[in-house]
Amino acid sequence: MSKKIFWLSLAIFFLLRIFSFIFTPETPLLGASIVNTLLSIIVACATSYLLIKNNNWGWYIIAGEIILGGSGSYLGVGSVTLRTLLLIFSLTIFLAQKIKEKKTKDITNDKFFFIILGIGIWAIISAIIGFKNGHNLNAVISDLIPYLFLGYYFPLKEIITNNPKFLNVTKNILIATLVGNFIIITGTFFGFSSGLFSLQDSYYHWYRDVAGGKITALPFYFFRLVLNEHLLIVPIILWIIFELIKQKNTKLNWIVGIITILVLVINLTRIYYVALFVGTLLLFKKDYWLSCLKYSIVFAFILIIGFTTIHFTASRGQSLGWEIFGLRLQSIASPSIEDSSLSRMLLLPKIKEKIINSPIAGLGLGDTVTVYSPVFKQTITTPHFDWGYLEIWAEMGLIGLILWLTLIIKIIKKAKPQTLLLAMLGALLIINLTSPAFFHVFGIILLIYFLAKLSCDKSIPTTN
Repeated sequence: MSKKIFWLSLAIFFLLRIFSFIFTPETPLLGASIVNTLLSIIVACATSYLLIKNNNWGWYIIAGEIILGGSGSYLGVGSVTLRTLLLIFSLTIFLAQKIKEKKTKDITNDKFFFIILGIGIWAIISAIIGFKNGHNLNAVISDLIPYLFLGYYFPLKEIITNNPKFLNVTKNILIATLVGNFIIITGTFFGFSSGLFSLQDSYYHWYRDVAGGKITALPFYFFRLVLNEHLLIVPIILWIIFELIKQKNTKLNWIVGIITILVLVINLTRIYYVALFVGTLLLFKKDYWLSCLKYSIVFAFILIIGFTTIHFTASRGQSLGWEIFGLRLQSIASPSIEDSSLSRMLLLPKIKEKIINSPIAGLGLGDTVTVYSPVFKQTITTPHFDWGYLEIWAEMGLIGLILWLTLIIKIIKKAKPQTLLLAMLGALLIINLTSPAFFHVFGIILLIYFLAKLSCDKSIPTTN
């Protein structure tokens, strides 16, 4: 743990969000601030210059932007985010350098090259199919961009191999981000619960349009807060549990574990709880089953006490909140009892029709589904299928689904001795049942991290 990197990262975390609130990027309601645009151009140009000069600080900036920036669009040039600019510039520079140095075989000889290339090419073909089928161009591009992040696997593998400090630095940045995220989520929660903030105010629109979050008001002043980077909450909790099992019973691990659990409590996404349960089961090994059971019970206790305390406080002592928590878990087995779960069930016949219409090639990226919403009490058209595997099949066809499953199977085969990796991957597989986990930017980043670690060393903890 580096206090210097931690505090610097935490400061950048908050400065980035404060800056984007004052000098907004382009949103559906607001035009982009010229100050925001200029800063984005400066960062993109400076990073590109560092990469051209083979300076590792270029990759540190990219990693920092991804981790600290989360799922938000805090910086951008017009409708193009800084992250997309860095992605395009960095991969172009990386490939150009490989061609210039005649080292393209470093890429083409990689054991995962053809499956990554296959998914990338098919994603482009699916984008073309989507465009020909009349899907909104912005939606098509939005669906395609995450697949480009697969290309980060090749430079990431080289960085991990040649620069051992890289993972340590990014770990410090990640811890700072988890602390910052906890502060943002709890501050936002109590801001809305106390009435300091209100739905449709300027902070609400910043949280929704810039930070990329979702706010849902529930009974007794409880607010469900979601950010897309919360996709990685469960893998991180599994990582912390495994660290404790390995007798790394440090104050830092406990702090990170507790604040991450509390964020999961406020997030209140059903599939995350199921994924955490499955992932924890995958951590169990006969050599340390008792330790795993102990820490699993402790974290479950923290989750229950955390939810009860937060809900009791938000409700001004009127409710412990167990009825809400029980209802959301019960809706897994009886989805018709809750509107959001009922909406997901109503989508199934529509998605099935799309798959039947084009089962092999799919209907292309950027597709939407039209269905009656019990939440809005009207027919809506949405790009959110709420069924991860079925969305892949509907948009990319059976070909795309097979390519994705081939990649997952390759990771599983390569990672058989790696208990933690398999648990984290198992959790991601569960989350993808109802969320676009695989083809979300953070899902892809987690997968290429697995690939890079498996390719270059054996530093991921094993059952030994």
